[in-house]
Amino acid sequence: MTRSGRKGDLEEIFEILVTSYGQKGGALPAEGDLCWHPATDVYETEDSFVVQMDLAGMDPARIEVLCDGKHLVVRGIRAESSIPGLKHFHTMEINVGPFVRQVPILANVDPTSATARYQGGFLYVTFSKGESRPVSRRQIAVDR
Repeated sequence: MTRSGRKGDLEEIFEILVTSYGQKGGALPAEGDLCWHPATDVYETEDSFVVQMDLAGMDPARIEVLCDGKHLVVRGIRAESSIPGLKHFHTMEINVGPFVRQVPILANVDPTSATARYQGGFLYVTFSKGESRPVSRRQIAVDR
């Protein structure tokens, strides 16, 4: 097999792997799975703790947000959005497939106050500052 033949095979395998998640609805990734990690900003305001995540092109219904009071976990699968079929990439910088990001909550917050909204390609998870207390892991619904 020639070197260029192997390159075509690898592109075909990659296409199959990437599109299979989106087409079959793939299972959400676990925290230890091989995934990409979205760019994330974490900041505080006077009365809030905010996590902002770059998730352009996502369906908010396909984003899972979990919190246990000490950590925020965001995971999901970003489907391939380019035209279907075999492609020869010249540049490939947009991550697709499963993602997961765990963010430590570094301020005293009321974990039951968490809200999540998806706007302009960003996910915003906001906590009100307050008394920190342990809670069981819960899912936070994402508003549009």
